[in-house]
Amino acid sequence: MTKVNLVLCDDSSADLETLRESAAEYIAQRGLYGETICFSSPENVMRFSENRAEDDITVYLLDVIMPETDGIELGKRIREHDRNSAVIYISTSREYAVDAFSVHAFSYLIKPFSRDALFSELDECLNRIETKPQTLSIKTADGTMPLLLSEIIAVEYLDHRLTFHLVNGKTVESAYRRQSFDIQAEELMQTGEFLKVSASYLVNHRNIQGVKADDFIMRDGSQYKITRKYISARQQYISNEMSNK
Repeated sequence: MTKVNLVLCDDSSADLETLRESAAEYIAQRGLYGETICFSSPENVMRFSENRAEDDITVYLLDVIMPETDGIELGKRIREHDRNSAVIYISTSREYAVDAFSVHAFSYLIKPFSRDALFSELDECLNRIETKPQTLSIKTADGTMPLLLSEIIAVEYLDHRLTFHLVNGKTVESAYRRQSFDIQAEELMQTGEFLKVSASYLVNHRNIQGVKADDFIMRDGSQYKITRKYISARQQYISNEMSNK
């Protein structure tokens, strides 16, 4: 079961407590596997964001007007390494609503707002996150091609190009890039979908059918060897599966 994190940040302790109560009630009423996480400091939000579990669904509810780092700047910093989570701004003023678009915020709530208004926004936000298919934009020799993450079995690296092996048996080859596989792999692994199993391969953990001592068995029947250097990928997969049961 996917965990839902509602991450709250407000420098007003009274407003933060009110928001925490509403967020906790929302999780309980909707029967979600999740928790509310409260911060009064933007720096603590950043530390959480940088270390959050990639498989979790996270919604940040950020006050706009805060000392040191305002909510808009905090949202931009979150977006530098986390493009999949949602941001909902809360403020006493509409003044910063336009700025919120630069962070691709989901919505902008004006204080004071009712619990019904908050619940309605969270319902729509979570529904959109869970139903929107995640895609990668792959630059090929013929142009840019979108690929659904769910359709990728594995990614192979050869001669500075990536070959995407798909569920339907087809392959898509990326254009030449000067970056090493480590750099290109890190970009892909930020999606939270891939495990690095060798110096030249990533596998999509959602398309793993089973695991042996040193092989992943994939949904299409293919097998990918887990080399000694990357044996931790096996334990990471097993740990993730156990935590989701």
